[in-house]
Amino acid sequence: MTVAQLHKLINGQLLYNQHRSLFYMREGSVLLGPSTEMTYWLTQRSSELMLMLQGLKRQHMYNAFVTDVAAKILSQFVNTNQYLHFHTAHVRELTELYDRLFTRIEKLFQKKFIDRATLDLLLQQHYGHLRDFLTRTNGREMFAKYAECEYTFWIPCEEYTPELQANLLGLDIARLQEPVLDVGCGSEARLVTYLRACGIEAYGTDRLAETEGWVTQGDWLETTFGERTWGTIVSHMAFSNHFIHHHLKADGNIHEYARKYMELLRAIRPGGSFIYSPCLPFMEGLLDARMGYQVEYIQSSEGYRATKITRIHS
Repeated sequence: MTVAQLHKLINGQLLYNQHRSLFYMREGSVLLGPSTEMTYWLTQRSSELMLMLQGLKRQHMYNAFVTDVAAKILSQFVNTNQYLHFHTAHVRELTELYDRLFTRIEKLFQKKFIDRATLDLLLQQHYGHLRDFLTRTNGREMFAKYAECEYTFWIPCEEYTPELQANLLGLDIARLQEPVLDVGCGSEARLVTYLRACGIEAYGTDRLAETEGWVTQGDWLETTFGERTWGTIVSHMAFSNHFIHHHLKADGNIHEYARKYMELLRAIRPGGSFIYSPCLPFMEGLLDARMGYQVEYIQSSEGYRATKITRIHS
């Protein structure tokens, strides 16, 4: 087996289970399982898989491999439900969970033959660990609906055209204060690219983006935005959308989002603005000129509403 074959095997397994729910149980078991190809390798060619795992360890490539698998799992979780949130510590925890899984598999490989019953038991235990991980990191309420159906439902996270985003946020390119930061810019950072093409010094950050050039990969709750750093901060259907979700959620992370909201306001330079949608009336009502902020609302021709908060003094 080659490294390329191993990655192809893992990717195929992810595709095999990607629409099945971890929380839907039938006769005490979830309906996820190994793909036909994965079953073949685990039961018929386990010795080759064991040699591959051992080879990765000898070449000091094993940690990178496990980290990559965990990252793909997290990406699959977030693509299914955009409101799932994971801290850096959670990423490490999931990586350790997969390290334990591969270690257990490697020990089983020491036997000449792995029967299907043993394999099923191992995987059901692993799926249980994943359920515990998800409820511990995001609360039980989030997953109640997923226990009702064998297949997951999709909570979309769309990337809009940059022209539409600029219009809905009421951005005046000629008067936009620089530098500009797009919080939750999306994996393709379309608005950032558009603004830079217009000659604007613009940057973006998103948990699903690759760190490259003027875009950085990062979780907005763990990112430090600085003091009086940005001329304009924008966030279309991103930060405030998630803030509302946690505001309405019984076990939501409301306090951390409120602290980050105030940090974003402090990150604006005097005369600069934080422009976002959807609006956050439960926070905007707390701001006034005495605090140094002016709140106004932008109504687009499509009937869409956005909030613009301008820092009027230091």
